[in-house]
Amino acid sequence: MNVAVFISSLSIGGAEKQAVLDANLLSESRNVFLFTFENGPLQELISKKVNFIILEKKGYLSTAKKLGVLIKEKNIEILHASLFAPMIISCLASRHCNVSVIWHFHSQENDIPIKSKIAFRFFSRFRKLKKILFVNHDLAKHFDYLNFPPKKLGILYNHSEIESSDEKQRTETKVQIGYVGRVINLKRVDYLIELAEYLIKKKSVAFNIQIVGDGETLQEIKKLVKDRFLSDFFLIHGFQTDVQAYYKNFNLFVNPSSEECLSIAMIDAGMMSLPIVAFNVGGNNEIVVNERSGFIVTSKEEFFEKIFLLTNNSGIRAAMSLHSKEHCQKKFSRENHFKEIEKIYAEIK
Repeated sequence: MNVAVFISSLSIGGAEKQAVLDANLLSESRNVFLFTFENGPLQELISKKVNFIILEKKGYLSTAKKLGVLIKEKNIEILHASLFAPMIISCLASRHCNVSVIWHFHSQENDIPIKSKIAFRFFSRFRKLKKILFVNHDLAKHFDYLNFPPKKLGILYNHSEIESSDEKQRTETKVQIGYVGRVINLKRVDYLIELAEYLIKKKSVAFNIQIVGDGETLQEIKKLVKDRFLSDFFLIHGFQTDVQAYYKNFNLFVNPSSEECLSIAMIDAGMMSLPIVAFNVGGNNEIVVNERSGFIVTSKEEFFEKIFLLTNNSGIRAAMSLHSKEHCQKKFSRENHFKEIEKIYAEIK
């Protein structure tokens, strides 16, 4: 069976990374194509087994016709699309070829205009659209207002490519507090500046805060660190493709973001046996078992308090580390994800 994964770009983001991971995973047993409109940093992660094609976007109808031709040429049977434009174009392309379409939602699409909501509702009833998948249960509930056909709905969690490990390269002299992800406003990485000041005021044990990622507010974060004389407490690494090496150095993982769907970075942290502190948004409460593998919090003050608790108590960190690994292995492993995709593909063929 020939399969195509379709994503708007290869920029840094959860939907984009999961699309690449899915293409790589499926390419081990199938002939897989990865379609995108724009290249980006995530191209480095694409397996050599994946057929990578940049599709020129010139209007939805025109692009759909080009895509339909490609689908026929490559004998593609399933088109797995994420994000608005690929989803709609996939349905339009299905009118010109015999392909089964899957929509895969990775975000709440809160700011989409009325016409886009109408498009989602209209195309969701296309015969060739076989499945509408969400990365967590809260996200599926969020889209109830569009009245998608119930028989098409399903959950497909993100997964981790990191091999679950207890291996550590962690310093004993300082507790390493880690963040991996985009550095943009909604991620609230500036909270980590305030966190450092809070820990200093509380006379915490020695610590570092490590930031791995890039984005539009990275320079602002660097300036805040410098202006508030906090350089001794921060290690800022920028975007990295080999994130596993950084997780090995962390003692705990934190996510101050105000919006998530199903954070791959948090799943990776769990796989690396890290306790996690994150806000009660998106699917965070499906990744973290509150008070067992970490803490799910509802305020900035609670966020700081729970991180202080973990930073200063190695016993709690150790107990939560074990639960974090067990939970994420069970729900978000590569093997389980592959089985779920195979089951979905079998249902629609």
